[in-house]
Amino acid sequence: MRSSAGVLLLLFLLFLPHFITSAAAGINGEAAFDRIKELPGQPPVNFEQFSGYVVVNEKHGRALFYWLTEANINAHGKPLVLWLNGG
Repeated sequence: MRSSAGVLLLLFLLFLPHFITSAAAGINGEAAFDRIKELPGQPPVNFEQFSGYVVVNEKHGRALFYWLTEANINAHGKPLVLWLNGG
């Protein structure tokens, strides 16, 4: 069980830069489907948000949920915070 969690984490970390680069380059393709335009009961925001799933094992239906919130000032110069919940 522990090795499968390690593999999932490794795959997620390998694909994460691709998703961040795609989001930073602009909204196109599949990123447009993951864009959060508004949240119920929340005021409008001046930054981009994306949420979705990164498939890590299609055969077994395994995917990791992500929620990317871009910085609204100097997004390219800000560090990336990655929060992973164990289980």
